[in-house]
Amino acid sequence: MEENKKLNILMATMQMGFGGAETHIYELCRALVRDGHTVTVASAGGRYADMLEAAGIRHVTLPLHTKNPLAVLRCRAALKKLIASEQFDVVHAHARIPAFICGSLQKQLHFRFVTTAHWVFRVTPLWKRLANWGDRQMAVSEDIKQYLIDNYGQFADNISVTVNGIDTDSFAPGGDFAAIRDELALSPSAHRIVSVSRMDESRGKAQLCLAKCAGRLLEKYPDLEIVIVGDGVLSAERNLLADVREIADTLEKKHGRKIIFTPGLRTDTPAFLASADVFVGASRAALEAMSCGLPTVIAGNEGYIGIMDESRRDLALKTNYCCRDCGETTEAKLFADLCKLLDTAPEARRAMGDYCRRVILEDFSAARMAHDYETMYASLPAVTPDVPGKILVSGYYGFGNAGDDSIAAALVAGIRAYAPDLPITFFCKDPKNSAKKYGVRAVRRFNIPAVLREMRTAKLLISGGGNLLQNTTSSRSLFYYTTIIRMAKRHGLQVFVLANGLGPILGERYERDVARTLALADRITLREPQSLDYAASLGIPHDRMTLSADPALLLTPADARRVDYILKNVENVPLFAVSLRSFATLRSEEVGGADEDRFAATFAAEVDAIAARTGAKPLYILMQSSRDRDLTEKVNAAATVKGEILGGLTAREIMGVLERCEFVISMRLHLLIYAVAIGKPPLGISYDPKIDAMMRYMGCAAPLRVAGLKGGALADAAAALSGAPLSADAIERLKSLALADAASAVQMTR
Repeated sequence: MEENKKLNILMATMQMGFGGAETHIYELCRALVRDGHTVTVASAGGRYADMLEAAGIRHVTLPLHTKNPLAVLRCRAALKKLIASEQFDVVHAHARIPAFICGSLQKQLHFRFVTTAHWVFRVTPLWKRLANWGDRQMAVSEDIKQYLIDNYGQFADNISVTVNGIDTDSFAPGGDFAAIRDELALSPSAHRIVSVSRMDESRGKAQLCLAKCAGRLLEKYPDLEIVIVGDGVLSAERNLLADVREIADTLEKKHGRKIIFTPGLRTDTPAFLASADVFVGASRAALEAMSCGLPTVIAGNEGYIGIMDESRRDLALKTNYCCRDCGETTEAKLFADLCKLLDTAPEARRAMGDYCRRVILEDFSAARMAHDYETMYASLPAVTPDVPGKILVSGYYGFGNAGDDSIAAALVAGIRAYAPDLPITFFCKDPKNSAKKYGVRAVRRFNIPAVLREMRTAKLLISGGGNLLQNTTSSRSLFYYTTIIRMAKRHGLQVFVLANGLGPILGERYERDVARTLALADRITLREPQSLDYAASLGIPHDRMTLSADPALLLTPADARRVDYILKNVENVPLFAVSLRSFATLRSEEVGGADEDRFAATFAAEVDAIAARTGAKPLYILMQSSRDRDLTEKVNAAATVKGEILGGLTAREIMGVLERCEFVISMRLHLLIYAVAIGKPPLGISYDPKIDAMMRYMGCAAPLRVAGLKGGALADAAAALSGAPLSADAIERLKSLALADAASAVQMTR
């Protein structure tokens, strides 16, 4: 979708009453409208719905808060009519029921569909089956992003992470609280603790702990007042406000004055915060308090972080200030921290509050949140996956191999950089997942009737990238790829053999077959000189071929926060990356007759030697978990210096992890390519001429042979690595060649 385009957006959520998600949506809508977009909100209504309309933002009231089948059908009919008539650029759902309804309409109405995950909910088999998370997802923290990956199989690169954006003008120091002081008859000079939260049992634990601390706090601070703003909103849960009010009544009778004030649900939160000396709470409420310059104790149902300061900033951010997995909130912890704050001199407390305010201005502005969403909207494909592709892509896609998946992602990104509206179809093993991952149409690669249907309307077949035309792993796969090319030519398509590695091809009959197939191609680019020379030896004229580069070089690393999350359990020491692959599919001559178990023992000894000489620890990366894990675990078990094993990462995540490593050792070709793309020194372990050829082409150190890992050879080579393997200019030259292939592909469809 075009960047900077002013969009017509439909937000669909359950309701717009009191809560963190509702406030998030309210602030997002206002920020998007300030940026020039048009926003309509559909929900069951609530206080924030009234405030949206007061701000000039349209609200449509629908019973989106209930699973009642009749209500769901009513909402579906109403949303279908609304979406069809308004022609929204983006439909954006913020809860599972609205997402299910909107998702059921997408295929029929062909709109761009995104969702936001605000929380982690219990996953049932039914919800897992019914859930529709759209073309792109937004999570409000890295752990919620991981929840979407682990529980719903969402693709990490399609999930953005934003913040709970705060209106820092409304939530600012020095607010006026005269009205609530008069309303509640608050003392003008008391020590005052304020907390804001829903009071359902799943949310109000910290507030109940605060009320239970009140008696002990009064012994130290006789003028104490506590204000707990909020109420229960979920009928299915116990309301803890009743318990708080019972404690409040007991204290009032004992002390002859009101100690704990419970004004219920309110939207004038800034006024209550303006009255506070200290705040207790979590999530969005804590962020709003920090924006007001209040010293804040981060505490909630999910856990306890404590007094917000520099030492706790990273931890708070990782959990989006929700305290997940941060220990239990207890009266003892809360009492101790509140005493620390209330005993602190006013000037020092103000400095603590000023720090909290700076954190919000740096990390949590509403403008930053809106920008994150606008970036996600711009990343949406301009065409929906149900449109037949003008470009067909054939390759080793959908097998869970990070290297080939990175080629797919780079191809799509490269083509869309030149032609955002051009529909693309992939032939792959897992059409459903591939369509979701890359925002393309996808059909099963061996579903020949479906493949033929796609060819009837397409203009171009891309065969590649990768090392497709070889038969060392399987003659069946070679037959498949050459057959697809011939079928495409019979249907009048142009054929682009793109950034291929060629060979080895065993047997003259197979070489003749490949030569005849390549002769049919309209354009051929090879990813390294050895493949170019091999094609020439098969009789393909040099003037029909061009030297190119692997498309994966075009990918960029995941952002730093994502990498921090991935490495959260990895020791903070220098690291070197290692990627191995099983010998099971390799021929004996490719590994010099080496035995996998003996290799594991030898490699483990080399890992220990490298660790001793460099002071770095291994970090094992699985490029294809199904084939790489067994050997990797054998090596790690045999080595004295243990390393973490990371699997299931996307190419961009792997590149982000490699940026944190000192150097890279790999049997997997694409891990070596990723290292070159980010300028990290790679050391290849070769079992295939393609690795030797690519390392030469990229200007890297010569790889070691699998059978040559003896007597510290690997440790010597690793210790010798220094600096980037290529100059920045050389890396950019390779990337420009890969990008030129994408431009050529687009040109061939015109």
